[in-house]
Amino acid sequence: ILAPLSIRFAVLLVHLATIPIIATGINPACSLVSTLLYNMEYAWKDQWIFWADPFIGAALATLYHMLVIRPIPFKSTVKIMI
Repeated sequence: ILAPLSIRFAVLLVHLATIPIIATGINPACSLVSTLLYNMEYAWKDQWIFWADPFIGAALATLYHMLVIRPIPFKSTVKIMI
């Protein structure tokens, strides 16, 4: 029930911590547009992280699913009536 609240709180903390430093956003497209518009030298050198992190996170989540979650046997509580 509280998952959306905790996710929103995490997003808020990321924004509060990084916007004053590098004017960042969590969305890679928004970060790219703000870097293009303001053309900040220090923002260009860190732009790669906004594009590499989602791919690294997706790869790690896939490995976790295949190695940890999938081998766990789940018992279905749904009974199928034929």
